[in-house]
Amino acid sequence: MGARSRSRWPVWAVVVIGLAGAGYAWYKRGKPASDPAQEYRTAVVTRGSVVQAVTANGQISPVKSVQVGSQVSGIIQSIYVDYNSPVTNGQVIAQIDPSTFKQNLTQAEAELSNAEAALELAQLNHRRAKELHSNQLITQADYDKTIVDLHQAEAAKKMREAAVERARVELSRTTITAPVNGIVISRNVDVGQTVAASFNTPTLFLIANDLAKMQIEAMVSEADVGGVEEGQRVEFTVDAFPTRKFEGFVKQVRYAPITNQNVVNYVTVVDVENPDLKLRPGMTANASIITARRDGVLRVPTSAFLFRPKETPGSTDRTNLASMPLAAAQARTNSASTNQVPRPASSDNAAPTPPWVAEGRPPNGFEEVRRWMDTLTPEQREAARARMREQMGGAGGGMGMRRGQGMGAQGGFGSGRTGPGQQPDEGPVSRTVYVLDKGPDGKPAGTPRPVKVLTGINDGSYTEVIEGLNEGDIVVLGLNATTSTMATGMRPGGLFGPPMPPMRGPR
Repeated sequence: MGARSRSRWPVWAVVVIGLAGAGYAWYKRGKPASDPAQEYRTAVVTRGSVVQAVTANGQISPVKSVQVGSQVSGIIQSIYVDYNSPVTNGQVIAQIDPSTFKQNLTQAEAELSNAEAALELAQLNHRRAKELHSNQLITQADYDKTIVDLHQAEAAKKMREAAVERARVELSRTTITAPVNGIVISRNVDVGQTVAASFNTPTLFLIANDLAKMQIEAMVSEADVGGVEEGQRVEFTVDAFPTRKFEGFVKQVRYAPITNQNVVNYVTVVDVENPDLKLRPGMTANASIITARRDGVLRVPTSAFLFRPKETPGSTDRTNLASMPLAAAQARTNSASTNQVPRPASSDNAAPTPPWVAEGRPPNGFEEVRRWMDTLTPEQREAARARMREQMGGAGGGMGMRRGQGMGAQGGFGSGRTGPGQQPDEGPVSRTVYVLDKGPDGKPAGTPRPVKVLTGINDGSYTEVIEGLNEGDIVVLGLNATTSTMATGMRPGGLFGPPMPPMRGPR
């Protein structure tokens, strides 16, 4: 009996501790904060640089590369270069066995000699017939035949001369030379290998003209290509040197689309200087094409534009917009500027109100939360978690992202603008940010007040402010995690966090 009582003691201890925590949270929930300004996460408006960029991936390749092949068939007799060998224009890099081609040349030269002898005989016959014809010792027909024989002999000689020249050219093609200055990138043959050039020209070597000048063929999505222009600066990294940033410039934005799995991309060619030859052909470049840059401008964290306080001007209730579905929050924000009371948007995927929230009490342990979560659909469960994350003051950067951001070439991640925002030529946009006044001690005080601002470009972390704020102003980013926890009476995981298994004592 005593052992059984001792086994239940940890369960009761956990229950008592949980009830005590819930009671303290309930007490803190009903107690007003002593300093309302401490409820908010804030940031100071500063001056700095804002760089808007489009990210894309692509492979590094030489600006000019030449495939060296063979126009004749034969056995590779010698190879004089290997991988990474520097070569010059006209340098011998391989030799095909020339024996057969030498014999062909010798035969062609012999046939040419025979044609030259036949031409000499035709010339002698023509001179003799000409003298006889002038003395009327032969007929006109015999004389004409000597003329035709002479012309045929001259034509036969030309044919044999062409055959000799062809045999000489084929013999010279057995010696493979480099067509340009450069470096051997690949070698596809070995000594003793037979090269067959009857149907197509085999590739023996690949020579890069100049590895000091490289290029990137980056894939830019159709949503981002509108801001990419020739001459823009590009920063990129490669996996071989993750801490080093390389630079280049946009050389060409091709009009031809490349569609892969219904994703449309456009090839953007980037010129790259490679004086130390650190970049090698085939490396994958993670490039950022700088589409706009502002230096020394006012800037605020982008998350400040996603915050909405518990009570906004023009509304009649005290509902926190961050706790509402995104569509309803946007509708309420838009209607607040026109002093209209909005109707909350409904959605089948929105999570219903938990019973303890409707009854104005804390949940009866995590078991009640778990049972409530089990009644939701997967979409409602995900919406509930997202709703709680917003209540905790962590406005995510994923809200408000425009089409094409974050999606890479060929349907993968890795391409897109670095953050939400308009293109440089779209002009400023009017948005609302909430500002806290400064107290006598210079710290934030009072309640947030909305301020209309004109924004320019952004880099995902910071947004350019053109008008509406001054340097040193304090903007609200969200609620502190500890304050949000006390307000909901739950642990920092959130009211709609992962369901907790029921607590059980030792068996």
